[in-house]
Amino acid sequence: MDFMAELAELAMASRLRRLSETYWQAVTAIYRQSGLDFDVRWATIFILIARQGPVAVTEIADRLGITHPAVIQVINELEKRHLITSARSDQDGRKRLLALSEAGLAMLPRLQPLWDAFVTVNRQMLMQQTHNLLISVQEMEDQLAEQSFFDRVRAELDARGQP
Repeated sequence: MDFMAELAELAMASRLRRLSETYWQAVTAIYRQSGLDFDVRWATIFILIARQGPVAVTEIADRLGITHPAVIQVINELEKRHLITSARSDQDGRKRLLALSEAGLAMLPRLQPLWDAFVTVNRQMLMQQTHNLLISVQEMEDQLAEQSFFDRVRAELDARGQP
C-alpha cells in the first residue's frame, strides 16, 4: 500500500504536491517532445498575458493568487527567453506592463494544441471520478480563504490545551 495514502489527512499536502509533480513531469515531457523550450511553471502567467494583453505584475499576482516575488521570478525567465516584453505604464510609471513578444506570439499557436489536449484529458479523468477534484480543491481554497490552515490548527491546539 502507498504509505502516503495510508497517512491520509496527515499527508494531504504531500499527496497534492506528488500529484502536481506527476502532472508537471508529464507536461514537461510533452513540451520537450513537441520541440518547445517552455517550462510548465510559466504557463499560467503566459496564458494570462496572452489573453489579457498588457498586464501589470501586481494584477498577475492578484489574479493568480500568488506572491509578487513568484510572479517576478517567472516574468524574469520569460523575458530572458524573449517570450514577453515589458514597458512602463503611461498612467503609472511605477507599473510594468507585460505583453507577449513576437517570439511569444509565434509560440502561442504551437502551445495551444497541447493545452487543448491537456484540457481534454483532464476532463476525461475528472468525469471518471466519484468526486470532482477541481470542485473539491475550490472548496478547500474557499475554506482556507475564510480562515487559514495555521489559524485552524492553532485553534485546535488551543482547544486541546496544547502550547
